Amino acid sequence: MTFNPLPSIHHYICLGVEPCCTDALLIRKSLQDILTELFGLTVSSTYIDILSVNEQGSEIVIRVNPEDAPKILAAVAGASGAPIKFSVVKESPFLPSLLSRDFTTRQ
Repeated sequence: MTFNPLPSIHHYICLGVEPCCTDALLIRKSLQDILTELFGLTVSSTYIDILSVNEQGSEIVIRVNPEDAPKILAAVAGASGAPIKFSVVKESPFLPSLLSRDFTTRQ
C-alpha cells in the first residue's frame, strides 16, 4: 500500500499583534504596507485571508498561498516603523496544528 499525501493548497500563519487590534481591515492594510515596503507593489497584492482575530486583538490567524508564505514571514520579520508590529507565533500547512502550543517554556 502506498501513501500519497494530499497537496496543501493553503498555508496558515498565527501572528502576534502589538499593539492589540481587533480591526481586521486595519490589520490587513498593515500587512500589505509591510509587503510593499520590503518587496514592492507586485507582492503587496498578495491575497491574505484573515481567518480569526482573538477577542483581545493580540493574535490573528491568516491563510495564504504556500508560495507566498515565505515572503509574508520575511516581511513580518523585517518590518520596521509600522504602526502595528507583528510576530510569528506559529505557522503550518495544517490549520489544526496551530492549536497545539508548547506551554512548557512559559511561566
